[in-house]
Amino acid sequence: MIKEVVFKMFNWRWYFTSFITLFVGVFCWLTILILPISNFTWTFFSAFPFIVGIVSFMLGISRLFKKDEFKNGLFQCLLSFCVFMMLGVMFAFFPPKSPYKAYTGIKNPKNARFAMPLKVSAGGEKDLIEVNGQDILLYDNLRPGTYKYDVFLNKIEKGKVYLKIFDFNTNRILSAAEVKKKSQIEVFNSTNELKEFNLDDDFIVEEGDWGDYYGSKVEVWFKPEDDTKPERRILSKNYVIQGS
Repeated sequence: MIKEVVFKMFNWRWYFTSFITLFVGVFCWLTILILPISNFTWTFFSAFPFIVGIVSFMLGISRLFKKDEFKNGLFQCLLSFCVFMMLGVMFAFFPPKSPYKAYTGIKNPKNARFAMPLKVSAGGEKDLIEVNGQDILLYDNLRPGTYKYDVFLNKIEKGKVYLKIFDFNTNRILSAAEVKKKSQIEVFNSTNELKEFNLDDDFIVEEGDWGDYYGSKVEVWFKPEDDTKPERRILSKNYVIQGS
């Protein structure tokens, strides 16, 4: 009985599911705005409207193959696509609030200095920073616990660099396999001039939670293309990070 009611409801009018999708999108947007920030809240309520939108589009496709419903099915597919894009713009460019909680400080040794990760915009634009020597710049990549980085190196042979990240207070290595696999960049610089290398992908630090800030030591390791040569650490920098 309930199954039949739901089936009739979603196949009632060609525009009905698109309005439902729009309503769900606005509801989820407001829910994120009201509820405290957490990984679950942000992930679930950001994804759910788009799942509903995909269902609406698929129902439109099913109408295309029904007798005398081709025109309505086409309209439903077009409207579902438009609503899907509207929600995409709303969540990407007008998010209800930043997923980043205010940084309230952490307990670390008094003599240690820590940098804050830089920001990456929704369009992929990064803050412009002057770099005068070999350095690593860590970036928050749109959601907490997800990072990208740029590394600036002088003369170096062919090979790959990757990161190792440690909890500053306990020296525990964080998300070792994930970070090593996802942070690899191919490098080569035959001159003594500083050269920039960028990570196209991103990587996740699992330890901790959103807003749970702590100090970390970010190390850049180099693996030569020549397998007979050992891997070596070439850079180290302290950053304040949070988990995913």
